[in-house]
This record gives sequence, structure tokens and C-alpha cells, in this order.
Amino acid sequence: MAPYSAIFIGALLVNIVATFRSSSYWGKFKLLIGFVSRDDGTELSESDDVILESPFLKEKHAKILRKYLAVYITAIFSDWIQGPYVYALYDEYGFSQHEIALLFVAGFASSMVFGTFVGGLADSCGRKKFTIAFTVIYGCSCITKHFRDFGVLLLGRLLGGISTSLLFSVFDSWLIKSHSEAGISAFLSKSFATAQ
Repeated sequence: MAPYSAIFIGALLVNIVATFRSSSYWGKFKLLIGFVSRDDGTELSESDDVILESPFLKEKHAKILRKYLAVYITAIFSDWIQGPYVYALYDEYGFSQHEIALLFVAGFASSMVFGTFVGGLADSCGRKKFTIAFTVIYGCSCITKHFRDFGVLLLGRLLGGISTSLLFSVFDSWLIKSHSEAGISAFLSKSFATAQ
């Protein structure tokens, strides 16, 4: 088996276990095998079951989720659609492998730096503003890809790193705040399970 295949299979198994562990089935599985008793808080209480079954709250949840998913899926798709082609684009522009590596590292470093504080900044300054900022910054990042200049492409990668940090923090904050304001926080885990 090639090393890449082994790494892929290993990562796939870790993801399967992590997904199962974070699902509602984990509590049921622990009860089934006798690992825990019913009174340790792993199951939803009766009041939570009633909340999750309320037609009015279900409709509120569905409305928020439709709005969120329409925006989130569009944002994620915009990020995913260009991913496989960026290297080929830089190669087509005639950049060496070393220069391409520098461009990629700049983007990842930018995301690493801005990712440490952008979520908190969005919480204090407004999630809607930062969601709009994501679209503007990401759009500017995409525009830079039409230029063959290394400096412009480097700026684009830096903007791309910032927008990636926004993408994976601001939208989640928006969803959490929407649930909290609507009084349906009990639905939050269901919403994240749907979005992922």
C-alpha cells in the first residue's frame, strides 16, 4: 500500500470515529454497551425532547438553517471550486516550484495569524459586517489571480488567508448567535450536524 493511501485510510478512520463520537449515537452506544447509566446526563432530558418536538420551534429552526445554509454553502463552494486549480494557474504563469511554494505558505501563514483573533473581533464588531467583509476580501483575492505579477499574487494569497479565517469562524458565530436570539439553542448541535 502506498504511503498516501495509508495516510488517507488513517485520516478517514479518524474522521469516522470523531464523527461518531460527536453524534447523538455516541450516548446511545455507551448505554447499549453498558459503559454509562442513564442518569449521567448523556441523554436529552424529557424537557429537551419536548423542545425539539415543538412545531413552532422546529419552524424557527428550519428558517434559520435555510438562511444559513444558503449563504454558507455558497461561501464554501467558492473556496472549494478554485482550490484544485490554483497550483496549475501559478505553474501556467511560469513561476518556479519554489515561488509557488512561497505563495502557498504566505496564504497559510496569513490564515494562521488572522485566525487567532478574527473570531473574537467578529463577536465584538458584528458578525454580519465580517460576513460581508469575507465576501469583499475573498472577491479581491480572486481578482488578483488574473495578474501574472508575483507581488499581486502574494497579496491575493494574504487576502485569501484572511478570508479563510473569516470563513471558518464568522459563519459559525453567526449560526450560534441566531440560535441564541431565537431561543432555540437546543437545536444548535442539530444545525451543525446538518451544515457539516
